[in-house]
Amino acid sequence: MSASAAVRRRVDLINDPIDGSLRLFAIPLAFSFVVNMVYSLIDRYYVSRLGDAAIAAIGTSDQVVFFLFTLVSGFAVGTGIIVSRRFGEGDHKGASRTATQALVGMGVMASAVTAAVYLLLPTVPVIMRMTPEVAELSTAYLGMLLLGFTCNLLNFQMFSIVRSTGNAMFPMMVLVATVILNAVIAPFLIFGIGPFPEMGMQGAGLATAISQMSGTAIALTALLRGKTNMHLDFSEFKLDLELLMRVAKQGFPASLQMLSVSLNRAVIFTIVSSFGTQVTAAYTLGLNVDMFVFMSVFAVGIAVETATGQNLGAGKPERVWGFHRSAMKQMMILMVGLALVVWFVGRPFIELYTSNPGTLNEATTYLHITVFGYLFFAIGLITVRVISGAGSAIISMLVTSGCLLGLQLPLSYVLSHATSLGATGIWIGILIGYIVFAAVALLVLRSRVWLRARV
Repeated sequence: MSASAAVRRRVDLINDPIDGSLRLFAIPLAFSFVVNMVYSLIDRYYVSRLGDAAIAAIGTSDQVVFFLFTLVSGFAVGTGIIVSRRFGEGDHKGASRTATQALVGMGVMASAVTAAVYLLLPTVPVIMRMTPEVAELSTAYLGMLLLGFTCNLLNFQMFSIVRSTGNAMFPMMVLVATVILNAVIAPFLIFGIGPFPEMGMQGAGLATAISQMSGTAIALTALLRGKTNMHLDFSEFKLDLELLMRVAKQGFPASLQMLSVSLNRAVIFTIVSSFGTQVTAAYTLGLNVDMFVFMSVFAVGIAVETATGQNLGAGKPERVWGFHRSAMKQMMILMVGLALVVWFVGRPFIELYTSNPGTLNEATTYLHITVFGYLFFAIGLITVRVISGAGSAIISMLVTSGCLLGLQLPLSYVLSHATSLGATGIWIGILIGYIVFAAVALLVLRSRVWLRARV
């Protein structure tokens, strides 16, 4: 297949066989998520040569950027939901108009957020309670990284638009190109190789920013020239505030949902930290294993969300239920298989990062409990993605936030602090939270109230 054909390649989620089209769309998505993780891994690898303070600086900076990204990225999710519905209806002009308006809207919001953060940059180390050495390095890194933040959000917006047409190959190809570029130029800017000055942390941030800007140039050029299945049209552009408000209405609950997940994890870290460094390290390592497993869940979730929007737009609601059943079936096989792998291989993997017996034992306990929640987490996430794909973003947000913040958090605290279970109570609380999440999501799906949403 030529590069041009690969860029245009889309999966027909409206007419193709459900099982096969779900896999064809989800696999490039999953690979994209893995590639996205490599961005921070590359920076961490090079920066680790600068010392522990540099590693801490990049870790805290990533938390700041993730929080900002979560605040705004829901707008891209809302765009994808509406574009997929218009695409399914056969209204390609309406889909293009929505995409064009939303991309401009994202540019304005992202630029405003970036400017605000630049003004508040000196206060970030104080809020994050950084040590003076880490604060200096983090400020240097963030100052350069923010140069590409607007482009990072524009990339996310464009990728969401293209995926909404059934094309997951193009975003993956752009991400691979930018990661390779970052890997190549980062050491030159960080360590001052050849004619380049030694920039240290600033070099790491600048390398990532340049890569993100390059990705924006590639993606925007392709969309403007109609090289993908979506064509942006600025020929008669006039800002449509009513349309942007509809996108924001879909996107705001998505941002709240992502923020609730972020907040849930942050508070669990706080609960875990009360049991000491070993338990905190164990949770961190165990969570890394979970995230690799969940990449496939996130990918299938987006695939189902896109298929829901397109098929409801095409007047084929029966295929929505078919995609949900197919995703449940395929994820059941995959999650059970991955749970077995983690059960037997999890400890040897953790041993690559630590030889501390206490940390090893606690991390193994964590994995041997939470692996039983993999399937339930997958069921819950896929189900709420169907609901949000239909345009019922508020219902999806309430289910997710209610189960994580309203049940999983307090249960983890009570089981770990009010019983003799100790840290094990946290892991059991996480497991029970996943089980309830799946049950509630399925009950809401069966109610069909989410089908009443208008997009």
